[in-house]
Amino acid sequence: MRGSDAVQFFELVLLLLGSVLVSTVFSGFIPRVSLPLVQIAIGAVVATVWQEPLAVQVDPELFLVLFIAPLLFEEARQANKRALWNAKGAILSLAIGLVIVTVLVVGFCLNALVPSIPLAAAFALGAALGPTDAVAVTALSKDIKLSERQHTLLSGEALINDASGVVSFQFAIAAATTGAFSLVDATFTFSLAFFGGVFVGVACGLAAVLVLKALASQGFEDTTVRVVFEVFMPFVVFLIAEHAATSGILAVVAAGLVMTFWPEKPTVAASEQKVVSGYVWDVLVYVINGVIFVLLGMELALLVSPTWEFTGMSRVLLIGSIFLVTFIVLAVRFVWITCMEAVRKDPQTNERAGASRALLKNALVATLAGPKGALTLSIAFTIPYFVGIAGSEAFAPFPHRSDLIFLASGVIVITLLLANFVVPVLSPRPDSGHEAHVAADVAILRKVICQLRDGQADRPDPAVTAVIANYEERIGHLMSDEVDLQTVKRLRMDVLEEAIAFVEAMEASGDVPSPIAQAYAERLEKAWRKLNGRHGERHALKRGRGRMRSRSWARIRKKLGLATSYDEGYEHRRVLVEGVERVAIEYLEGLPRCEDQQCRQAVVYLLSEHRMNLRLLEADDAAALVQNTSVENASLDTPKIRRRIEEVEAEALRLELGQIRRAQEAGDIGPRHAANLREQVYLLQMAIGED
Repeated sequence: MRGSDAVQFFELVLLLLGSVLVSTVFSGFIPRVSLPLVQIAIGAVVATVWQEPLAVQVDPELFLVLFIAPLLFEEARQANKRALWNAKGAILSLAIGLVIVTVLVVGFCLNALVPSIPLAAAFALGAALGPTDAVAVTALSKDIKLSERQHTLLSGEALINDASGVVSFQFAIAAATTGAFSLVDATFTFSLAFFGGVFVGVACGLAAVLVLKALASQGFEDTTVRVVFEVFMPFVVFLIAEHAATSGILAVVAAGLVMTFWPEKPTVAASEQKVVSGYVWDVLVYVINGVIFVLLGMELALLVSPTWEFTGMSRVLLIGSIFLVTFIVLAVRFVWITCMEAVRKDPQTNERAGASRALLKNALVATLAGPKGALTLSIAFTIPYFVGIAGSEAFAPFPHRSDLIFLASGVIVITLLLANFVVPVLSPRPDSGHEAHVAADVAILRKVICQLRDGQADRPDPAVTAVIANYEERIGHLMSDEVDLQTVKRLRMDVLEEAIAFVEAMEASGDVPSPIAQAYAERLEKAWRKLNGRHGERHALKRGRGRMRSRSWARIRKKLGLATSYDEGYEHRRVLVEGVERVAIEYLEGLPRCEDQQCRQAVVYLLSEHRMNLRLLEADDAAALVQNTSVENASLDTPKIRRRIEEVEAEALRLELGQIRRAQEAGDIGPRHAANLREQVYLLQMAIGED
């Protein structure tokens, strides 16, 4: 790179970073407009006003490896693996089947509308418009209420549909430039790219895990090296996969999933590495996301003027084609999602959903919430400038190249606008009142708990269990102000009836000595009478007791690992306590879905309480953690356990800050509420540091 080019490149980098910072400030003043749209607008303004530094163009292939690869790698690391696996069929249907159908329908329709555009070139545009943009899907969720399934489908689709779109595009371009197409070759190449990419990604992910474990076993656990290694991974995996003629995008996603799935031994170094890694990735994702959308705005602005002046078709036809192609893409997607959801069987009732007004509305939301983005434009920019002329060595300009890129740009803008302004109308978030704030706070804490659980090895870590119990207690405090006390009281009495019946069954079967069982049953009955306001005979609570089926109790008893000697009084009592908690959880989970909000909140509140108790009981590595139910009580244990708890607390607070940031970006909480939550976390972090 010459000196002048290097200066221009440096100016472009500074301009991009400055635009990202300015867009963040502007976004705070116009909260109804999503940050990506603000960044696109700023990029367009900068490109129009300040054209000199923009002589440096980003190569589309470099764009994939430099921006898309690390973003998808981190997205895969943060994805809900269980939800993705449960919805794998639907995700593959969207990521492969829908992309192929979109290519065919857009290609035939555009060729029929504008015959001067060859069919293969029209197919290329359809392939570029097939994938949804993972960055746009994640960033455009503000003011949008998506169900868990909708969020899983959209994020999962965006992770893997890039491969099908890119491969389809490559074949369409090959057909346009050479005039030859083979369905057999296309199928083979697609299979190689898809499955080969997954294989390369899994292999690289496993190799990375083994390298890290080998270094750790030798005592080399440098945090800086670990974080740099993680940042380095997506680029290396992408390049290896591309050199192997497979999908680099899928390889990056597979590697990220594998590295997250692999359990890691909880150590001081591991906790520190997670904290630092989280901060580094947060900054990288923020910068890359912003740069992508600013670049998109710049490229759109630089593209509009020359295409408008030198288009190969009438301007009316050009504008009409944009709206027609957008309608076709959205219509195909809507019909596909509607049919897919209509034939889907409900996992609980095992019945098909069928067509309904709610299903059509949800399908429309999922259709519009999957906009096109920078990836579509980067694919479109790889359309070659020239094609070979059959029977000669001469070349001719690629037909309607600038028009095709202009069409792709128009579809991108329209789908982004629809996602930002129409979807919130179709599926608005609830009003941000006190109840909404509590629900958002509880959701943040629950996500932290899920991350802590995912980070545990096969054997439960007592310190992690104690910290999770503390978070469950915080959730309980938040929800206690929201639940109806009378509903909670009624459910507690029902749970106690089931628990007493279970204890009596354990006594009758001989699994627990009668004195111990009777003493514990009497304690439970006393609690029931206190709730009921009665102090009379035991027969007052016999009616309706034991509604759970005996086989449920048998399954619970099997999990308990019963003691073999009646001299082990402590162990027998522990078995009863654990069994009662399992009975309570199974009873509450088996209740029919409540119709009113108060009942649902009460069930969730009690489930949270009993699950916390059960996790404490299962942490059998430290007796203190069995007997006590908070981090403060656990501090009475050995200094080693306390130090470990402090490490986990620090990691949990770091995760909580990340979840607060994501909740604010998603529009779940406002800037002021997010600032209050962060201040609370900072105070907790200071308290840990003072200890």
